[in-house]
Amino acid sequence: MSKISEPAAGARWFNASEFLSGLRRINLFAGGYGSGKSEIAVNFALSLAEEGRQVAIADLDIVNPYFRSREARAVLEARNIRVLMPPVTMMETDLPMLGPEIKGALVNEDGYLVLDLGGDPVGARVMASLRNGINSDNYCGFFVLNSRRPFSSTVDEVRGMIRGIEGAAGLPITELVVNSHLIDETSAEVIKEGIRLAEGVSQVTNKPVGFVVVERRMLKEVAPENIPYPVLILDRQLLKPWERAELLGPKRFKI
Repeated sequence: MSKISEPAAGARWFNASEFLSGLRRINLFAGGYGSGKSEIAVNFALSLAEEGRQVAIADLDIVNPYFRSREARAVLEARNIRVLMPPVTMMETDLPMLGPEIKGALVNEDGYLVLDLGGDPVGARVMASLRNGINSDNYCGFFVLNSRRPFSSTVDEVRGMIRGIEGAAGLPITELVVNSHLIDETSAEVIKEGIRLAEGVSQVTNKPVGFVVVERRMLKEVAPENIPYPVLILDRQLLKPWERAELLGPKRFKI
């Protein structure tokens, strides 16, 4: 991967014209804890809105109390993206149920729906209440793979995780998303490692690599046009509290 200069501000996709033209209406994102699936779901929704598409995103993560797509609600709604969340009472039952607003979005043929699913088979249970209402012709299930997270570093581990999510959700994973990173310590080699692992998983599962994720700051080290898959350029939206404070600068207190 050769060095390149950063693309125009706001550019989100490379090598993706065919991928984007073939998008399904319902796009589900699942993955192990810490895989980055919520960040990708948010960026994916933003990319569609920036193309002028009507988009809604449903936060269905009942596992992780942090880094959920709802945390980017202000950014999403500023781009006219509807943010849907089930009522808390429906999410805290033994078999989580979805509210009528989300069920309505599933059958509404207008616009695209992005589903941010929980991070493991436990989180995937929430989909059990709606799987019969999803038309497979309008659905794509993305598994977000981060080779640097626990239980996601080998082909067998990833295949087992995919099987667990599919079994709990009752819906298939149809494509793989490469998101291998070490946050601020990510390197070009880590990204290439993730691509190699995804290609190995693809060989044994027959699930293609849908796209590769590259954080924007990595574009000085990674040339997305040299990656043989669609590439989504990621701008971080889900930040830790102290990271947000750093972006806002030092607080000024009145005495």
